Amino acid sequence: MHYYRWYAVYTHFNEENLLLDYLLSQGYEAYLPERRFWETVGNKRRIAYEPLFKCHLFVRATQAGLQKVKQAPGFSHLVRHGKYVATIPESHIVKMRTILYYYEDATSISNDDVDGVTVAVVSGHLTGMTGILPHGEGERPVAMEIDHLGYSINVKVPMETIFQTKVPSLIS
Repeated sequence: MHYYRWYAVYTHFNEENLLLDYLLSQGYEAYLPERRFWETVGNKRRIAYEPLFKCHLFVRATQAGLQKVKQAPGFSHLVRHGKYVATIPESHIVKMRTILYYYEDATSISNDDVDGVTVAVVSGHLTGMTGILPHGEGERPVAMEIDHLGYSINVKVPMETIFQTKVPSLIS
């Protein structure tokens, strides 16, 4: 049996689109999450796009199909956890696509830099998703973890749409 799974791929610097185009032309299902931002060129502002996770893209392939991916232009290496190649759950690919559909200006952050309280989104476009809300006051982004990647997506969801899922302990 051939099992298709999503894999996170490292690319050479600034070669995400080169690898994406090649994989798509070879019939692979590939995904490059991109964020929208404003850039100034001369004295004009315009909308531009860049990869959400620098030097990363996602490819859906079989174990045998990964051998061809490794020979593709722009490929650097596969994301690993120890000696095992990391697979990304399909639900997290859907999660990234959903977040970026509604929040194109989202940013990424290393999971090592995420600290706060666990919250759930209880209304709005991201209902049912959980994340980490940094400590502090006022509007702040919620970090939505992408399993097996080591990164989260920072999303500025309205504060009234989130609910803390863990009550702090009163026992010290």
